[in-house]
Amino acid sequence: MDFLTKNDIIYQKLKDKIIDGMLKPGERIIISDLAAEFNVSPMPVREAIKRLQQDEFVEVIPHIGARVATFEVDKMKEILLILTELEVLAAKLAIPYINEGEVKELEALIGEMETAIEDQDYRVYAELNKEFHGYIYSVSPYHYLRELIMGLWEKSSFYRTLFTKSSTRPKESLKEHKEWLDALRQKDIEKSQEILRSHKEKALEVFFQSYESEK
Repeated sequence: MDFLTKNDIIYQKLKDKIIDGMLKPGERIIISDLAAEFNVSPMPVREAIKRLQQDEFVEVIPHIGARVATFEVDKMKEILLILTELEVLAAKLAIPYINEGEVKELEALIGEMETAIEDQDYRVYAELNKEFHGYIYSVSPYHYLRELIMGLWEKSSFYRTLFTKSSTRPKESLKEHKEWLDALRQKDIEKSQEILRSHKEKALEVFFQSYESEK
């Protein structure tokens, strides 16, 4: 088991609050308040904020302090478009390495995703969705490509907040994952790429619809 420092714990909790929308874009982050909340000195809070700044979840303004990063729709669009191309490539490269064991693991994840939808726990569904994609890309030897993809997933975490507010998208997404798994099982590269590209494009469309409704 990995040992988590106070810095790690505060970093993750703050990031989760930002992703879940509990901390809003532009909202100030007061170090002394967080130190009191987590019962720690200011040092691990500052370290966590510095990491969040590096990951672009937080902005530090001179003479003002830290605040949740403001949302830039053009940046998010760019990230999601790049992700689409990288994921389509990664899925293609992974297919030769998909065996019966991998298919069973993916089927198990599908089952968990179905349960999350039944429970209307869309935050869990979003995490399982990420795990499903990441697992497929991890079976190939192209680990740097997977690192690039998962890093961009982290940067697009705000998108998942909007995704979970859609009442219909998770069910549609699950259906698309099942179709994708069928293509992987058949080792059909062309069909796999077609399904995944359509899946990502629909997700992008939902993102913009949700974003406009939030404005």
